[in-house]
Amino acid sequence: MQDKRSAAAAGLLPVNRMRSVDDIVAQLRDALSAGRIQPGERLPSERELTETFGVSRATVREALRSLEATGLVDIRLGATGGAFALTPDPSLMGEALATLLMFRRASERDLAEFRLTFEQENARLAATRASPEHRAQLAVLLRRAHDAAPGRKGWAELENIDFEVHQLLPRATGNSVRIAIAHGIHDAVRRSFDRIEPQPDSPATLRRDVVNVVTAVLATDGADAAKQMDRHMRRWVRRASD
Repeated sequence: MQDKRSAAAAGLLPVNRMRSVDDIVAQLRDALSAGRIQPGERLPSERELTETFGVSRATVREALRSLEATGLVDIRLGATGGAFALTPDPSLMGEALATLLMFRRASERDLAEFRLTFEQENARLAATRASPEHRAQLAVLLRRAHDAAPGRKGWAELENIDFEVHQLLPRATGNSVRIAIAHGIHDAVRRSFDRIEPQPDSPATLRRDVVNVVTAVLATDGADAAKQMDRHMRRWVRRASD
């Protein structure tokens, strides 16, 4: 049977009734993040939380549902059920960021300015941290870039390859924050790609940029990977600023 953490051991205290749900969520989130409740461990029972916080069971349930919605707990039914602590998924942070970008309507300039340094560092870190699996995936993308049709015929394929590179590099860094942010800006970046109208030299330029970035990463040359990504992104920034 799964161990259950007591309210006292988790450091939980009575709450302010005027904002009881928010207080319960904040206390439980703090207990989870501080490790007073470990991933996989069952939280105190609803009855114990009700007594500890001095609120109704309905209020406790509302707080637990809020934590479940943010991916911090898993609520299971049945005799062996309850609320169990989860290890947060980086994609949850990404989804929250994506929602923020959507409603705040981040401009092309804002997105470009952020990505200029973000993508450079992703490339630099990926060059030295990429796993064999990530390196194999990058090698496939490199071959696809070389094999893409010349001129306008290959533009859509090169755009997709470039997009896949930008999504793979943060995963190759192994940094969960970078992975989450990349997930969060995924849709905004995709929309930006779709709005770009290629110039006559765009396909050749994009092919060269992709090849140079990926080649540098595969060569484990972090400095060159960052430099090649900087050149690539500055062209994109200029397009976004037009």
